[in-house]
Amino acid sequence: MTSAQVAQVLALADRAASADGVDPLNEEARLSLYRSTARHLLASRQGKLQAYLNYHPTFATAQLVVDPQHRRSGLGSRLWRELPTPVGTWAFGDTPASRGFATAMGMHADRRLMMFTRPLAGAPTPHLPDDLRLRSYTPADAKELLAVNAAAFAAHPEQGHLDAAGLADRMAERWFDPAGLLLGFDAEGLAGFHWTKVVDGVGEVYVMAVAPRAQGRGYGKALLDAGISHLAAKGLPTVSLFVDAADQIAVRMYERAGFGLARVDVYYAPGDEEQ
Repeated sequence: MTSAQVAQVLALADRAASADGVDPLNEEARLSLYRSTARHLLASRQGKLQAYLNYHPTFATAQLVVDPQHRRSGLGSRLWRELPTPVGTWAFGDTPASRGFATAMGMHADRRLMMFTRPLAGAPTPHLPDDLRLRSYTPADAKELLAVNAAAFAAHPEQGHLDAAGLADRMAERWFDPAGLLLGFDAEGLAGFHWTKVVDGVGEVYVMAVAPRAQGRGYGKALLDAGISHLAAKGLPTVSLFVDAADQIAVRMYERAGFGLARVDVYYAPGDEEQ
């Protein structure tokens, strides 16, 4: 991708977001614009980008954006049929247009990612278990953090693949603040972490994980409350997070913490559901 092409893709994504009310590209797709982790298919006319497809072979997924002024003209399906193998796609916000395209391409809803939000006014005061101590991230923690992340998200097709390069990419982003990456240690080492994020004045529970060996000890709630408190201290109005709808333990924890459902993203897998 040339810098000019990247700028065109980002401008196209902005036009689609303005029309649909949701960003059509997730963080992984945006990061891949600057490194060789994805394939990029572009459809342009008279120098203006009209459609873009981001194909990520590692996850066997693709993300598609069509300019609002050029939809229903076959651009999306034309790009989609250029893919070398059947893949799935994320429909952020699960808009009617996304659902219609997925159905037309022979896909079915397979996973649901719930976006929760809550106001930061009245944020809880963290109460740590006696055997848990918190501190902020340092570069020496990278290896242990990746190990806990891999164990906690072993069944997660995207987050579980985070490696040293991916971690470095995220920590190179302008929003990264090591003080907002809270690590929880017990007698056995790193037991969990809460990575917070602030973009455009909105806080996010970016990644929160508890090592499988340490689950059931109340560490998750302690880490969640600590991160929310950290964001509240910045004077931010709200905090958001994403959680897989299938993880009902996490869903219930967030609901008890005062989070409410804001939107649902849907992953459409190739083929019929019964297959």
